[in-house]
Amino acid sequence: MNTTGVRRGALSSAIVAITIALGAGTAGAESIESITDNYLFSTSPSQFEKVRDERPHADKLDWSSDSCSWAPDKPVGFDFDPACHRHDFGYRNYKKQSRFDDTSKKRIDDNFYSDLKGICHGNGSCNALAWTYYQAVRKFGS
Repeated sequence: MNTTGVRRGALSSAIVAITIALGAGTAGAESIESITDNYLFSTSPSQFEKVRDERPHADKLDWSSDSCSWAPDKPVGFDFDPACHRHDFGYRNYKKQSRFDDTSKKRIDDNFYSDLKGICHGNGSCNALAWTYYQAVRKFGS
């Protein structure tokens, strides 16, 4: 093989190696949709609040919230704010990512209800309010 052939072979090998290395680097990158789902469905409300305070990916995620909208944020002394923050995060970011539909709305609303019940710690009055808040977002949430 002549010197030109050796150089071409080495260059081709280098290009393949670089392409593989770059591909592996981007393949491992987590999508903003995956990050959103992790914050929304795989963290506890208290973990979510800590992440929310830091506001990571602020250029891609909407961290704004109006808390529990027109309902009290702390009915009968139970702090529903963390659940309302995460619910707002879900709606706002699924809309921003063009993923908001009836199925995702139900999943976000169901997660909200689970968060509310967690805040209630089995208290009957609180659970009744959680059910009312859940029914309100199911019917009127958008």
